[in-house]
Amino acid sequence: MHFLGHTSELVGMFLRNVLWGFGENALPAPPATTGSTSTPAVGSGLASGPSAPPRSTASHAFGQRRQEGPPASGAPTASARSTPPRTFPLLAFALSAALPLSGADFTRESALAQAQKTHPSAALPSDELPTGVIATENVVYASPAGTPLALDLYRPDTGKLHPAVLVIHGGGWDAGSRAMERPFAKRLAAAGFVAVTVSYRVGEAGRFPAALHDLKAAVRWLRAHADQHGIDPARIGAVGGSAGGQLAALLGATNGVASLEGESSDGRANRPSVPLPPPVSSTVQAVVDIDGLADFTAETLVTQQNAKPSAPSRFLGGSFAERADVWREASPITHVGPASAATLFLNSTVTNPILPGRAEMAAKLHALGLRAEVIVFPDTPHTFWLLQPWQDRVVSTTVEFLRRELAPCPASIGR
Repeated sequence: MHFLGHTSELVGMFLRNVLWGFGENALPAPPATTGSTSTPAVGSGLASGPSAPPRSTASHAFGQRRQEGPPASGAPTASARSTPPRTFPLLAFALSAALPLSGADFTRESALAQAQKTHPSAALPSDELPTGVIATENVVYASPAGTPLALDLYRPDTGKLHPAVLVIHGGGWDAGSRAMERPFAKRLAAAGFVAVTVSYRVGEAGRFPAALHDLKAAVRWLRAHADQHGIDPARIGAVGGSAGGQLAALLGATNGVASLEGESSDGRANRPSVPLPPPVSSTVQAVVDIDGLADFTAETLVTQQNAKPSAPSRFLGGSFAERADVWREASPITHVGPASAATLFLNSTVTNPILPGRAEMAAKLHALGLRAEVIVFPDTPHTFWLLQPWQDRVVSTTVEFLRRELAPCPASIGR
């Protein structure tokens, strides 16, 4: 349906934002979608980019660095949920029902508009392909339940093997797309990584553990196709923001947990006629969780969700009282063990959304002799990694951590 040349999704987003405010909890549950920006053909991909030496990115930590302990407190810098205008409740409800959310409702542009309410100088970073980086986009890696899921690869044009980093978008497990993370990924590629933005199932189709299964499938695909894309299969990490941060942390914490591998994790999406190869590992060696929670079962979050169910309750398929085992299983902190990945937590200073468990998870990793860090970026909105002036420092901090944790070594893939 179109209104004066605009799609119903865009009209619906505008009306919801005007009538209900931009607060995360103000939005109704969107329909199931994959978060993809297009529906590519299986095995498709377009390589591009000049053949020049890769451009390096400076590495320096930023913010308040700590090994463990609670994040530094600070006044929230992102606005809380707006109060719905009381003069239009029926109209807003009717329009929200008639014009559903789509994966495009959470975009770089919407994140910028929200951030500028409290940080007027916020801006979008460049999405240009850096010199010396090759792009291969819209490659299908899996088709769970017949739904094609795609990824984009950005790699240094050096002819050498490089560590790979899966870049996982946010969107409350209901929205968003991998296109949001392309600027971030391109900068990682300029710093020497094969950076891979990835679509995964969101909305109803992506309820736990489906989204995790998709990401494990993506890691398997990267290993199965490592030679084609200049990837060192022994060095793979993951970075994610918000819901993507929670999924990245869960991906790293569940290394070797067979019950969470998922049926679509055989790495054969582009080779359906080839016999099943020996098992391919979905292990990642390092994780950066940017403002993503680590413990769904924390009392603060459970209390909030009991009072006003929103994205976490939808993702987990019901309340904590109804599905306590699922809430525990989906919490990265639950799975911390000797095989878990080294993890860096990059935190904003907002108090909404509630993001519990990160300092506690870092402490559990430390107790096992695994590296974990918590860094707080002062005076930042929740989506700070997507925007300038913060993305420069987020990328440099991430690069410093990943270079250390994904450095070449003779260790086996599974550690």
